[in-house]
Amino acid sequence: MDDVRNHPRLAEAFQQLAGVRLNPRRHTAPSALAHSEAVAACAAALARANGLGEGEVRLLEALGLVHDIGKITGTARPERSLEVLRERGVDDPQLLALVACHDTNLPWYLSHARGQPPSDRAWRRLAAQVDMRLLCLFMVADRCDAPPGWRRNAPCAWFLAEARRRGLVPDLALDLPDLPSEVSAGGALVRERDGTRELLLIRVRERGYELPKGHIEWDELPEDAAAREVREEAAVESPLAVGRELGCLDYPVGDGAHRRLKRVRYFAMTTADAGTGAAASPLALGPLPPATRERRWASAAEVDAIELVEDSLRPILAAALAGA
Repeated sequence: MDDVRNHPRLAEAFQQLAGVRLNPRRHTAPSALAHSEAVAACAAALARANGLGEGEVRLLEALGLVHDIGKITGTARPERSLEVLRERGVDDPQLLALVACHDTNLPWYLSHARGQPPSDRAWRRLAAQVDMRLLCLFMVADRCDAPPGWRRNAPCAWFLAEARRRGLVPDLALDLPDLPSEVSAGGALVRERDGTRELLLIRVRERGYELPKGHIEWDELPEDAAAREVREEAAVESPLAVGRELGCLDYPVGDGAHRRLKRVRYFAMTTADAGTGAAASPLALGPLPPATRERRWASAAEVDAIELVEDSLRPILAAALAGA
């Protein structure tokens, strides 16, 4: 399959995608064009990681580029993407079938959550329409910019597990070495005390302090997840104002074929009045939750020497204490 970006009647549509903004709860990409290009690159990488031929690699790459083309008309419906493609002379049946089915995981998951799961017949019909290997690989690629990573995207993870359970797809390599499969968020809460800036740390392990952090849930903003984790793990009861992103840490988890990359994004945080956004005082703390052994405030001088669970966390702490 030729590169669809060279298709003379699609060039204008691609340019229009640059002006389409996306829901930040679903995407970190700034536009539909940036999302499509990232998905295309990820889909091609996943295809090669699974030993697919170059024809299938190019097919998935093309799918990444055009799957959301209908958004130039103001709708995310796959049916509209099909119309736009056909209007511009794209008639490849394999590509069009995958465009039609690429987002099946979301409506099917929502039906499952309502207690009305897709029937066996519906699964058989889908498997007859498209190559399920390609569809599942693409669904993972389509979540390459999902705030929590594809493994924490509930519709995608559910669909993949169900397809495997039904024997519709073989074991697939779904994690790329340079792309996080899971993303968490953490908060660096800073207060002013007697003219000194202090940072709230917690200890949940036998040794070492860290910042509160945890999974970003499906359809949750990373900033909201960071604030929720500070409230849950450090028992902060005051309203919180989330500031700039301080940086992120990547680390591998698992072994062998199951090895994958996780990322934690950290955000600066202060207490704030829920109504006005002004600084709130005093800070309200509740009883420590069962999983947290200790919480403590640390100044810049203390942070330089304190034992942390990871030394790579130290620059994040320094950035939080340095302020804007």
